[in-house]
Amino acid sequence: MPRRTAQVFESVYLIDTAQIFRESIRVILLHPTQFHSISIFFFSPLSISLFISHFLVRYFPQIPSWSINITDHLLGHPLLKILSKTIIHLIICFPSFITFSLIGRAATIQAVSDNYNGIRLDRRRLLTKSGMTWIKLLHTSFWEFFIVLGLFGALLISLATVPKLLFSMGLLSSRMLGFLCVLGFLGIPFCVVFAQLMVVGNLAKVLSVLESECYGLESLLKANNLMKGRRRTALIMTLLSNMSLRLVEFLFEFRICRDISIWEAPLLVSMYSSVLVFDSVMNVVFYYACKP
Repeated sequence: MPRRTAQVFESVYLIDTAQIFRESIRVILLHPTQFHSISIFFFSPLSISLFISHFLVRYFPQIPSWSINITDHLLGHPLLKILSKTIIHLIICFPSFITFSLIGRAATIQAVSDNYNGIRLDRRRLLTKSGMTWIKLLHTSFWEFFIVLGLFGALLISLATVPKLLFSMGLLSSRMLGFLCVLGFLGIPFCVVFAQLMVVGNLAKVLSVLESECYGLESLLKANNLMKGRRRTALIMTLLSNMSLRLVEFLFEFRICRDISIWEAPLLVSMYSSVLVFDSVMNVVFYYACKP
């Protein structure tokens, strides 16, 4: 286990979300220039891609309709418009996510770790270490993606087959009613499992950077075991981060509807990138809080 200095908090007792929040702010304020640089150079591309996708969906409404038509043929029911927009956002943001965003996350995780281990933060060292751990983060992210894909696949198969089966057996009067019943029955368990997977995935990325031989499926399994007894804290952290990100997205959509100014777009990109940095810092703090 790496040597810790007096800067390291007593991780065994730091289990409260508010304490992790305050500790994350303290770490960022110790090195604001480094974290702001990470925000600008590594997380901004993802933010820009996301806002471009919002712009395209807003001014080219025929783009989401393509995904609606595809799912109408596959499921027999058109996809909800909000889900079709989400698919467009994911497609546009995917290249920047697997490149700049993962490198930025690796740099943030390494910066927090160096701070706790009394190592002077050096930009060249952070960039080198981030490049070396990027492939491990990519491996872990793809395992997380495959699990999420399987989860969504199981949901879609259920929505496509079960309503037809119930209708053919005469248990329901219409397929649409069966679709809604299956969606309502599976929706809550799906959301719970998906939230748990997000939490485990965030901690697994930290493990992939800080522990040399732990990445991919192994890091997901280890993260799941490491956070036992502290899932509530992790869920609250993830909820607050996602709410902050959605708030910035809402502000962008709101300003698009009212003709966004030139200076507002960079401000919103900076806000979104800063939230991503803060989320990464909180996950590292949470890792040290969970680590025995």
